[in-house]
Amino acid sequence: MAADTIITGGPIHTMADTGAADTIAITDGRISGVGLLEDVALHRGASTEMIDLAGRTLMPGLVEPHTHPDLCGICYSWLDVSGFSHKTDAEVEAALRAEAASRPDGEWIFAFGLDAMLTGDLGNYDRPRLDDIAPRNPLVIMIQSMHTLWVNSAALRAAAINDESPDPVFGGTYGRDAAGHLTGRVEEQVAMLPFLAHADMGPEQLEVEMWKQYQRYATVGITTLGLAGAMVPAASFALFRQFADRPDVPQRLIGYLRHNEIETLGLAPGDGDDRFRVQGIKLWYDGSPYTGTMLLDEPYLESELCCCTLGIAAGTTGYANFDPNDLVEILSGLAADGWQVLTHAQGDRGCREILDLYQTALGARSSDDHRWRLEHCLMVTAEDLARARNIGVSPSFHVDHVHWYGPELHDHILGPERCEHIMPVGTAVGQGHRVSLHADSPMYPPGPLHLVQTAVTRLTRLGGRLGPSEAVAVDEALRAVTIDAAWQLRVDDIVGSLEPGKRADLVILDTDPMAVASTDIDKIGIEATWLDGVQVSNIDGL
Repeated sequence: MAADTIITGGPIHTMADTGAADTIAITDGRISGVGLLEDVALHRGASTEMIDLAGRTLMPGLVEPHTHPDLCGICYSWLDVSGFSHKTDAEVEAALRAEAASRPDGEWIFAFGLDAMLTGDLGNYDRPRLDDIAPRNPLVIMIQSMHTLWVNSAALRAAAINDESPDPVFGGTYGRDAAGHLTGRVEEQVAMLPFLAHADMGPEQLEVEMWKQYQRYATVGITTLGLAGAMVPAASFALFRQFADRPDVPQRLIGYLRHNEIETLGLAPGDGDDRFRVQGIKLWYDGSPYTGTMLLDEPYLESELCCCTLGIAAGTTGYANFDPNDLVEILSGLAADGWQVLTHAQGDRGCREILDLYQTALGARSSDDHRWRLEHCLMVTAEDLARARNIGVSPSFHVDHVHWYGPELHDHILGPERCEHIMPVGTAVGQGHRVSLHADSPMYPPGPLHLVQTAVTRLTRLGGRLGPSEAVAVDEALRAVTIDAAWQLRVDDIVGSLEPGKRADLVILDTDPMAVASTDIDKIGIEATWLDGVQVSNIDGL
C-alpha cells in the first residue's frame, strides 16, 4: 500500500533501536516505514505527500506523564499572583486589592500562584491580611506548589469551617494559632475541597478553558498526556472523552482516578481507547516541601523563609496523608483489581514508607508487569530506588524543582548536604530504571525540553548547579520524555518511538537537541505536532 505521507530531509531520532533514519512513511495514521530515503521511498505512490524537513529534526511526539489539564484550565483562569508575573510583594497586593474592588459584594475571588521563592520579598498572606484586602468577598489564594491555600474570614464562613471544625481524614489540616483560632492557612487537598467547591466554573467555561490548555501543551511539542487525578472528575472525564472524539484534538490522554472515585465514575482499568483511556489510580502519600508537609527523616531548616514566610514550624518533619493500615488495604484492593497505581511522594521518609506499603500490597504480584510508580521523588534515596526496581516500581521526577526553587531548597529549606542528591535522576538511570520527567502543570509551565535541559545541566534559575552528580546525558533525558514516559503510561506499544506499526504521533523541532549546547535545549522551537498522522498544530514553512 502506498504511503499517505513521507517525511524526509533532516535528522530523525526514533528513540528506538531501528538504526540510522532520515525518512519515515505514514499510512492510515501509523508509521509504515522508517530508515534511509532510498529504502523508505519504496512506499511512495502517485498520491503520496512528500514533506521536506529542510534540516529540521523529527522526533516522536513528546509525552507529559504527570499533569492536570482540568486544574490548569481552572487555575489559569483565576487572578494571576504568581512569581512568574509579579516580582514584588507590593505588586501581588495591588493585584489582589484591584480585583476585590472590582467584584460585587459576596462574590468569591480565587487567585493562583502565590510564590515565596520567585517573589522574593513576599510577606505572610494570613487571615487578617486577607480580611483587610477583601473585607466584602470570600478570598482564596493558592500557592504555586498547590498544597496550601490562604483564605479570609468570609471564605471560612461560606465554607462552614470554624474553630471547632476537625481536620479531615485522608490528609490535610486547618491552620490554628496557639489559642486554637483558625489562621486562614489550609494544607493539602482534602482540606481544600470545601473552598475549591466554590470555584466550579460551569461546564461551558470549563470546556473552553480546558481546550486552551490542550493547545498550550501542543505549543511545547506534547502529544500524550498523563492525567494525574482530576479536579472535577465527572465533568472533566466527560470532556476528555468529548475532546478525544474531535478530529483536531492535539493530544491523547491517559487518565488516573482518585481511589474514592472508582465506584462513582464506574470505570475499570483499560476503559476507553487509544485517544482516551483510564489506566490507574493516583494517591497522595505526603505533601510539599513549600508547605512543610513533605515527609522527612530530619526536620526542615529553621530559616526565615521556612518559619516566617512559608509557615513551617521549627522541628517540622511533615506527615503522611494516610494511616498505613488503611492504605495497605486500599493498595491491596487496587492490586487485586488490576489497577496501575501512582503515588505522590516527595520526602525521603515519604518515599521509603510508600515503598514499604507497595511491597506489602503487591506481595507475589511484585514480579508482574504492574508498572506502579513513585511521583515527584524529590528526596528518594539510592537505596529506595534500588528497592523500587526490585519490585517493579519506577520513578517519575518533578525535576524542575531544581531549576525554579533549587536555591531556596539548598540555602533555606533543606540545606546543602541533603541537596547533593536531590531529584536523583542520574542514580535512577544508572540503576537501570526507566524514568520519566514531568512539570506537574499548573505548578510549573509545561515544557518537556525545559525538563530535559534541567535534567542534563542541573542548573538553577540563578545559574548555580544543584546536585550535578545526578545529571544525565541528553539521549537519556529525551527517552524520559518519549519512550520511557510512554512505557510508564502503558502506551509504549502505540507511541513514544518511531517504529513501524505505531501511531504517527510526531514533533518537528527547528534544531536538533542532540547537536546544541545543553544550555540551549529549551530554546529549541516547536515547528509542528502530528497526531495519528495528521498535523494538529500550525507549521511555518513546511
